[in-house]
Amino acid sequence: MARAMTTTVDISTIDLKGEPVSVLHCDTVSITAALRIIDSAAPAPVNQHVRRRLRQDHGGLVQIGMVSAEVEVYA
Repeated sequence: MARAMTTTVDISTIDLKGEPVSVLHCDTVSITAALRIIDSAAPAPVNQHVRRRLRQDHGGLVQIGMVSAEVEVYA
């Protein structure tokens, strides 16, 4: 039986005072789904090199403009 994987996405930005502000915290079923969520919250889509790194490393950090996202994969 295959083990279920859970992927967590945390997205934050910086307010006008320079303080971090949480935008979204959610669980999803895959890194592909996590990337779709990040693409919808960031000012630009995640580029192909970062997508490849996130898949190879099973998660990681992404910075697009003032939007930061962290993807973590759990077994």
